[in-house]
Amino acid sequence: MGSIISSIISGFISGLSLGLTGSGGSILAVPLLVYFVGLDPHLAVGTSLVAVGITAIIGLLLHLRQGNVLFKIGFVMAIPSILGIYIGSYLNKAVEGPILLVLFAFLMIAMGIKMMEEGENKVVSLHTDKEKTDFSRILVLGFVVGIASGFFGVGGGFLIVPALTIGAGLKMHKAVGTSLFIIVLNGFAGLISYELQGRPIDIPITLLFVIGGFVGNFIGTRVAKSLSCKELKRVFALIIVIVAFYLIAINLPKVI
Repeated sequence: MGSIISSIISGFISGLSLGLTGSGGSILAVPLLVYFVGLDPHLAVGTSLVAVGITAIIGLLLHLRQGNVLFKIGFVMAIPSILGIYIGSYLNKAVEGPILLVLFAFLMIAMGIKMMEEGENKVVSLHTDKEKTDFSRILVLGFVVGIASGFFGVGGGFLIVPALTIGAGLKMHKAVGTSLFIIVLNGFAGLISYELQGRPIDIPITLLFVIGGFVGNFIGTRVAKSLSCKELKRVFALIIVIVAFYLIAINLPKVI
């Protein structure tokens, strides 16, 4: 019973973050599955990637109604991202869990600082200025995001949103909606990747996580509508940095 409740609560927290910021779901999912639910780190990685991808569907549907999903940019980023996921998920087998989480944490801190520094007035809206869309850059960013997603076992939102705002020039709400679309595709790509490699995913925990995630995602997406782009960036960056320092505190002593 304890694992059932903890799995649902973990899904709710992850889904709330995902719906609120369009990212952060997997960042929270992996440590929650390891330290709260009690899964083995490698099992948590695959379970998280698939669960967050499914959870993102409800947020995606709500953002579709709001016109925040740019499919062309989403597909252009998702295609190389899927290839990167397979490569990244294959490479992470050679890295021990604590080292993986410490590297993950430092990457999170770097992205959080970057998002805090990036002012809203510096972002160009590509959906109203199509000539500035650099699809070659989006392809490269998608591949890099995919490798990181597969390597760390995350949906990639914590990288996709900054890539879409800073690298591709989308406004925050458009980046959030498009990010959810890419996360859904990445989740299914992750499931296929792990199946091809014969690596396990905890299906019962995944389903319980998704139930809680749907509720949290729905609430998070509704709340996000009342926040400004700048507020969303601050929430997103704060979540990243807090979880990063927690992961470092827990795992660095195991590495040294």
